[in-house]
Amino acid sequence: MTDIGQLPVPPIRADGLQMQEYRDRQRRYWRIQRMGWWGFGAIMLLAILGLTGSGGVFQTQTLRFADATVEVPRVSRWEGTDGVSIVFAKSEARHEVRIGQPFFDRFSIRRIQPEPDRNLLIPGAQSLAFTAEGLGPHQVRMDLRALHFGWTAFDITIGNETRRASLIVLP
Repeated sequence: MTDIGQLPVPPIRADGLQMQEYRDRQRRYWRIQRMGWWGFGAIMLLAILGLTGSGGVFQTQTLRFADATVEVPRVSRWEGTDGVSIVFAKSEARHEVRIGQPFFDRFSIRRIQPEPDRNLLIPGAQSLAFTAEGLGPHQVRMDLRALHFGWTAFDITIGNETRRASLIVLP
């Protein structure tokens, strides 16, 4: 190499270019860049499938009881609205649902349709009772808003059966 002033001049390569290449560093950069693109693609696929909330095949989880079915979101958004749907298959005059306190610590209920006749505080849970007339199925819909983000798990009890629901609230 010859110096022009204080700058070293790289030699001329066989292909006529006058530069020094550090290919190992560039190859590492390209490899990291490709992994980033695969990561972004995986995030997009998860969003399309509903694993980031609001739509998709995996948006809700279904809890099956002997006399009812409960649909709870798997993923919710912080300060976004979601819903819980309870369908009672049996035709009874009164339906009762007990929901664990961790649910109420994470969510505020904006609206319950129809309104419960009785809301009773019991240790570690709340009990909601609904009166019904006519043949079933009867449906209850709760509109929710997440108060905090994070992972939560709570119990839902209908009749003598208890199921555990877990969901994540994304920021």
